[in-house]
Amino acid sequence: MTRLAPIDGPEQGSGDIGMTTREQQLTEAFVALSDTFDDAVDPLVLLGRLVRHSVALTAVDAAGVMLVNARGSLRPAVSTEYATELTEIWQAQIQQGPCAEAFTTGLPVHAADLESHKDRWPHFALRAQAAGYQSAHALPVFLRGQTIGALNLLAHHPVALTAAETRLLRALTDVAATAVISWDHHPLGPQDITRRTQSALSGKALFDTASGMLAATADITPAQAGSHLHAYALHHHRRPTDIADDLVHRRITPQSVLPPGSP
Repeated sequence: MTRLAPIDGPEQGSGDIGMTTREQQLTEAFVALSDTFDDAVDPLVLLGRLVRHSVALTAVDAAGVMLVNARGSLRPAVSTEYATELTEIWQAQIQQGPCAEAFTTGLPVHAADLESHKDRWPHFALRAQAAGYQSAHALPVFLRGQTIGALNLLAHHPVALTAAETRLLRALTDVAATAVISWDHHPLGPQDITRRTQSALSGKALFDTASGMLAATADITPAQAGSHLHAYALHHHRRPTDIADDLVHRRITPQSVLPPGSP
């Protein structure tokens, strides 16, 4: 499972002296999401920035992104909490819930209080509430008129997103989608977009495998292992998926990635 470490964009507290904290956060979010020129950036890193900024800039507690695979099915790509990814897996399996609906209709979906949406999504609502969420929202992820996924937004208490928050999330999602698909700077056709979303999902599977290896080696959770992998990649100015590939193919050892003192 790909859970995420703290935002790895521009340092908090930097920026123009006359800029308010809110303005500074917005500027940092858009700069971080549009950065496709850093060799250490890959699709999962960019999507990770999107979900973390979505939580930081709105009233939701957790966020995730689902991408469509080559077979046209939604699959989890990144999330800020383990329980968030579980809700995405449930939505993909039962084809029910805000992400599934946003992807199918191409429209934002809002359920400020899941208790009142049990008739709409009977299975999803119960499972999301059991995971600790009382509110769920989703936005479709578009690129050049093609729906490539959905942004999943969850809260532990009933939360209604304002129109301004929805517009902001739409803008952040549009920037991130363009960056994710365009990060290698080659012209794109419709089939290229599908291949690159599939590539991002393949990168997630690789990352999860490597995180599992680290977790088993150090007797820690996959989330903790993922944080160590991200930190190691950041320190060495490399993409996390490249480090994951090196781990899976035994080009580096788990001990070299884990902090000193780990088993």
